Amino acid sequence: MTDASQNLGPLRLWGAGTGRTLRPVWMLRELGLPFEHKCILTRTTTMETPAFAALSGRGKIPILEDGDLVIGESAAITLHLADRYRDHGIFAPEPGTVERAKHDELCWFTMIEIDAILYTIRRHEGLPEIYGASENAVVAAREYALRSFGEIERRLADGRPHLLGDHFTVADLLVKTCLDWAVFVCRIAVPEVLTAYAEKIATRPAYGAAMTQNFPPEAMAALTGNSDL
Repeated sequence: MTDASQNLGPLRLWGAGTGRTLRPVWMLRELGLPFEHKCILTRTTTMETPAFAALSGRGKIPILEDGDLVIGESAAITLHLADRYRDHGIFAPEPGTVERAKHDELCWFTMIEIDAILYTIRRHEGLPEIYGASENAVVAAREYALRSFGEIERRLADGRPHLLGDHFTVADLLVKTCLDWAVFVCRIAVPEVLTAYAEKIATRPAYGAAMTQNFPPEAMAALTGNSDL
């Protein structure tokens, strides 16, 4: 239940141009919620404004303002939106249920065992001028990521369209963004089952709209110039 002391809404999202900012943009689009989008880009002067600095002591995007609530971390934002605005669409099982526990296990597995591992590749291969080059770390991370994707492949082996069955959830959203990152940024050849799964999810109208909104021309220019995805 929502804390009655918190005034939630209107919504303002800070950040664009990365796989992690894509997640809340996509969730907001799935829910059909109106929101103000501040398209600041990572490692640019757009992050140096006093307004953003006052919100993010860590200096990281994305950041969501939902009335009085200010939170970061893409998975946390996405799950908050799914729970808070369930009347706009169901994208996660009811909190406190067995199904929700299984769903959240998949979410945290994705963030810890896939997202974080892919970022190792991005740091040491794509951004060596910032984090230093490390061929051994990159090779090991690619192997680890493929093992982790094997767990997602196992869960889809029975032909189900989504991780929990027939319905698209936050877990699918997180996995899809990691698959995008793995293929297009880290150049990992993922199994065919996961390719087919990702292509099917990409047909969702909210995904296409979010991709266009999250990756405007200036964001794409920053990305191809070794900005963070």
